[in-house]
Amino acid sequence: MKKFTLLAAVLAVALVAVPASASVQNIKISGSVDSTFVHRKNFDLGLSVRDESQSLFITQSTLQVDADLTDQVSATIGLLNERVWEQDVSTSDHTDLDIYLAYVTLREMLYSPLTLVIGRQVFSYGNSLVMDATGTNNQVGGGDSGLDNIAEDLTIATSLDAFRAILDYNPLTVEIVYAVIDPGTVTLANTDDAIYLVGANATYELGDDMGSVVEAYLWNKENESVKIGNTGAKADVIKVIGLRGSTNPIEGLNVQLEWAHQGGVRTLNNASAVVNQTRNAYALQAIVNYQIPMFEEYKPTAQYVFTKVSGNSKKEADAGVDYKAWDPFFEAQGGGTIYNAIFDLSDLVIHSVSFSATPMEDVTVKSSLHSLWRESGCSESRCDTITLRSPDGGTVGYTGNSSTGGHLGKEFDLDITYDYTEDVQIGASLGFFHAGSVFEEVNEDTAKQLLVNLNVAF
Repeated sequence: MKKFTLLAAVLAVALVAVPASASVQNIKISGSVDSTFVHRKNFDLGLSVRDESQSLFITQSTLQVDADLTDQVSATIGLLNERVWEQDVSTSDHTDLDIYLAYVTLREMLYSPLTLVIGRQVFSYGNSLVMDATGTNNQVGGGDSGLDNIAEDLTIATSLDAFRAILDYNPLTVEIVYAVIDPGTVTLANTDDAIYLVGANATYELGDDMGSVVEAYLWNKENESVKIGNTGAKADVIKVIGLRGSTNPIEGLNVQLEWAHQGGVRTLNNASAVVNQTRNAYALQAIVNYQIPMFEEYKPTAQYVFTKVSGNSKKEADAGVDYKAWDPFFEAQGGGTIYNAIFDLSDLVIHSVSFSATPMEDVTVKSSLHSLWRESGCSESRCDTITLRSPDGGTVGYTGNSSTGGHLGKEFDLDITYDYTEDVQIGASLGFFHAGSVFEEVNEDTAKQLLVNLNVAF
């Protein structure tokens, strides 16, 4: 009852704010109700003893209030509820109204090019290979979501408490970000156990005929909590530097290339001893989009995406060896696919080919084929443990077949979207993932997924 009282209070404030305060220029109320049927089977690829199968309905509801004030000031509050149908109401997460947005925007702060955005917010850069405020999109970023331990990869309960300074020097835009990932101890105790993120992202539009854009970024994530109780341990630090370019060499063709490197220190406990390793990992992604000039009334588009994120080819707890496995950091790619739900974006080579078209008005069809390999490979003598992540929060470890080259599997997806009206969209996604040669034949069960949703936005 308390949650619904909170909702009513927010709506009441929105309705009375205009006559009550002269500083309010405009108020906009928006939101959405998205109901989805989820059917999944064999996401463990037959590795566990349980017969994995899941069929359920979920509803994700949002309510957002945007208020424009005087002097280039605005405020935003967003509420979110995610729940499984007929879930036991005694489990509070399934009836919570969570504040997933709460920020203010100050435009032309101090001088005209500067905009400040302060509070809980969402933001992303480039193609979300490295930085997206949603965080890794195959697991819940916290325990607030009603989909925690149920369908974690489908949650939208993702945002960061952050401070962003946006400097717009058209055609150059620079953003400086400071975010608190985990505040750790918030009392007056002399304990530094927080997790912070600091970074900068610069985008420059070249202004040529090809619409070329260059983007550079630098991020630093520091976890002080690993030092607590560990004598001689260093903070776990991930430093990311990267560069992305996008251009359109001919009409209908877009080409993008992105490279990033991770340095810093990896800290872990190994047999009761503290191990500090130097991070030395990289990520590479190439994207080609082509709008096919034939049958233009059907808007045919082909896409190829190559993604490579490094893996650790030697024992990960060896203090004398650099740690080369890419950390997923705050990626948000591959959402809704099976491979994204079960594999972290680390130690992977992914080839993705897709084709989309509009066979009739308001209907879009897209077919995709993905092939996944281990970047570190598998030799005749060794194949490091593979970790499969389950959408219900569990994991399964598997020592791969060492006589293979590291092929993890292939996935086929078919997505259909129907724009019923401007406000209502109906979608269906069917996917199959067939395990590759890394997995023994007895454990090569095909993973299946069906998602059908109805989304109403207002």
